Amino acid sequence: MEEQKSKEVKMNTVANQKKQTGEGETSLIEELKTWPQEKLIQQVVQMNQQLFNQDNYINRMRDQITEMRDFIQNKRIDFLFKVVEISSNEKPASEYPCFAKDFVEKCIAELQDALTIPEAPKDNTPKDN
Repeated sequence: MEEQKSKEVKMNTVANQKKQTGEGETSLIEELKTWPQEKLIQQVVQMNQQLFNQDNYINRMRDQITEMRDFIQNKRIDFLFKVVEISSNEKPASEYPCFAKDFVEKCIAELQDALTIPEAPKDNTPKDN
């Protein structure tokens, strides 16, 4: 196990040195040709596992972003409702309303847009009989 780790470190070091010195990929390919087949298979399996783990990580992050967007949208709707609620409870004779009338109207319009279910696009292609 210790020997395998040292070989992997050596392989990575050699690859990095070749990149830094400007030697082409052909020398790396030539070196890989000298490796035993099981070592190459082991490297491929390890890289495949890394890709699988990264893909899972990306999917989890995508799910978290979607969840956060939904949470933010729901909170925004809650605040819009609160603005409308507060403004509707104000007395009409109030000299200092909490929210301007045009702001409340914008909140109501945004709520209507958010709560309206979009219509499915109509299929305009003619049907063959």
